[in-house]
Amino acid sequence: MKNMGTLTLAINTASSQTSIALFDGENLLNEKYWQSKNDEAEKLMPEIKKLLKKRNFDEIGKVIVVKGPGSFTGLRIGVTVANTIAYLNECELFGVDTCEYLWEMLDENFAGAKVLKSLALLIFAGEKGVYISQNFESAKKAELINLPDLIEHLNSKKITKFFGDISKDQKKVLKEFEFIESKKSFAEIIKKIIAKINSRNLQPVPIVEPIYVKKPAITESKKNIFAS
Repeated sequence: MKNMGTLTLAINTASSQTSIALFDGENLLNEKYWQSKNDEAEKLMPEIKKLLKKRNFDEIGKVIVVKGPGSFTGLRIGVTVANTIAYLNECELFGVDTCEYLWEMLDENFAGAKVLKSLALLIFAGEKGVYISQNFESAKKAELINLPDLIEHLNSKKITKFFGDISKDQKKVLKEFEFIESKKSFAEIIKKIIAKINSRNLQPVPIVEPIYVKKPAITESKKNIFAS
């Protein structure tokens, strides 16, 4: 029997900052975030329990999880917890890839067609590489570029601005490019995703498969990193 609980639990362990949020319908009840230190195995479930406060796990009717690309340890825990709660609660489960999630962070004044031509979303893929997404593309169309080739690649695409989730050292390499920092919170982004679910633009899945960070491969061919 389908769980009719009104609570939505959202989990992101794919980024440098771990985030969780709890909604009743589209109303935020509580959220928590902390810098990821690969301690999600010990920390995630206790923090979710604190997030619920006096509510019960069986009141969760939807689970949303960011499924990667992301680091192996944190992402594995986050997706496993999301799958387990959804299975035990017999509730709806939704997976959002990291590119789709981060594109929702983009402030509206940067979303115009003219600005988008010169803008790239960058995601940490280990110290020696980054994922690159443009024009609201999902992770399936993202390119994986070696760090030494990154500046040349961005210049070839006529990119002058970037945003996303990369390391401080990688940002230093890109000091000639403008970094756009979003002020949107995890909860604000999840609220937009909930609206997509309610409008049926995002469909539930039986299980979420994580997308882990892959080591930068040969990039000269610019092949799709998710191509079969």
